Amino acid sequence: MDRFSPEAPNDKVYKYTCRANDYFERQLYVDAIQDYTRAISAIAQADDQHYCALLHSNRSAAHYRLKNWEYAENDAAETIRLEPEWAKGYFRRAEALAQQGQYEKAIELYRIALEKEPDNPDISSRIAKALIESDNAKMGFQVIQLIPGRDICIERSIKNPIQNRIYEFAQIMRNIIYVVVDLETRHCIVVDACWDVDGILKFIQDQGYTLVSAAVTHYHFDHVGGSPPPPYDNIPIKVSGLATLLKRLPHIKAYVHPKDIPYIAQANPSIPENRMVPTGTEVTETLNIGKSTKVRFIHTPGHSPGSQALLINHSRLIVGDTLLCGLCGRTDLPGGDRNMMEATLRHTLGSLDDRVVVYPGHDYGYEWSTIGIEREKGCLGEDLVGFEPRPIIDEEKVVTKNIPKRRSMLSSLGAGLKNKDRGHWFFNG
Repeated sequence: MDRFSPEAPNDKVYKYTCRANDYFERQLYVDAIQDYTRAISAIAQADDQHYCALLHSNRSAAHYRLKNWEYAENDAAETIRLEPEWAKGYFRRAEALAQQGQYEKAIELYRIALEKEPDNPDISSRIAKALIESDNAKMGFQVIQLIPGRDICIERSIKNPIQNRIYEFAQIMRNIIYVVVDLETRHCIVVDACWDVDGILKFIQDQGYTLVSAAVTHYHFDHVGGSPPPPYDNIPIKVSGLATLLKRLPHIKAYVHPKDIPYIAQANPSIPENRMVPTGTEVTETLNIGKSTKVRFIHTPGHSPGSQALLINHSRLIVGDTLLCGLCGRTDLPGGDRNMMEATLRHTLGSLDDRVVVYPGHDYGYEWSTIGIEREKGCLGEDLVGFEPRPIIDEEKVVTKNIPKRRSMLSSLGAGLKNKDRGHWFFNG
C-alpha cells in the first residue's frame, strides 16, 4: 500500500500507538485493539483526522486478525471517511466484506483502491481472488484456506514451550490446510489437517460446519503430522495431525492414496488401518460432500508415490505439493520420482482446462493460481519452468529457488477483470 505515515500529535497518542503496534507484531490482537482505542480517544482532543485514520486502519487490521469482520469493516469505513484518498481504507473494508461473503461490494471497493494505486499487484490479485470465491459460492461450495500464524497455530502458552516451538516451525513451513464446504448442507471435509488440529476443529465448529471426512494429499509429516524426519528429528516431539484428528472424531475416515498409506502408518502407528480409505478404486474415486459438491481424487505421483489432487466440481484443484504456483514439489525425498513428476506435470495436470483454479499445499508467496497461469508462467509449459526446485527451510524464513517472477501476470490478470461477465467466464468451471 502507499506510504501514509502522519506523525502522532502528542506523546500520549504516540505511547499508545507504539505499544499497540508492538502487541500487533506479537499477535496479541486484543491488547493491540485496546491501545489503538486508547490512542483514538486521546487523539480526539488534538483533532488530527489524518493520524486518526491511521489508527482506525490499524485497529481494523487487528479486528480482521481476530475474525471480527464487522468491527474490521466499521473501522475501515471510518478510515475512508477520514482519509478518502488513501487506498488502505478501501482495501481493508473490501477484505472484511469478502470474508462476510459480500463479494460484489468487496470487488467494487478493491477497484476503488486499485484506481488510487494502479500499480499495486496485491490489490489486483485480491480482485481476482474475490471473483474466484464469488464463483465458488454460486457453484454451491466454499474453499477455505487455513494458514499457520494467520488462522491457526496462534495461541501461545508459557506453560507449553514445545507447542510454541511447533507453532513457530509451522509458520516457517507455511502449509495451507483446506476446509471444503458444501454451502447448502454445511457439511465439510478437511484436507491435510496438521500442526494445530484443535485450532482447525475450533474453526469448523465456530463456523457451524459438520466435518464428515478428511483427505490427505501426501504422506509428508507437515501434511499429516507425526514424528518429523531428519533433519527435523532432533527434538523428540510429535506434530498434531491426522492421528489426532481421527482420535478426536472416531466417526470419520481419511481418504488417502494406497501408495502413501504405508508411509503414514509408519510415522503414525496409532492410526488403525481401517480408518484410512484407499482412494483410486471404482468406489472411492470420488467423494460427495453434501448435495452439490463432488470431489474427484486424481493420482499425481512424483513428490511422493501416492500424491493426489482433489478436483472439486471439475473447476477447483487442491494439489498438495505437486504444484506450488510457479514451481513443483521436490522429488529427492523418500518415494519421490523425477520421471513420475514429469509425467504428472505434462500429462495429468497438463491435460486440465486452463480455467481450473489451483490451490497449492504451501503459501510460498501465492495462495492460488490457475492451470492457465501455470501453463504460461509455471511448471506446465513445454519447458517445465521451475521443475524440481528445492525449497530451503531455515529458522528465520522460507527461501525458494527457481521461482519465476509471476507478479506481473497476476497483476494483469486482476486488473484486466473489469468486465464482470468476462471475469465470470474466466473463473467459472
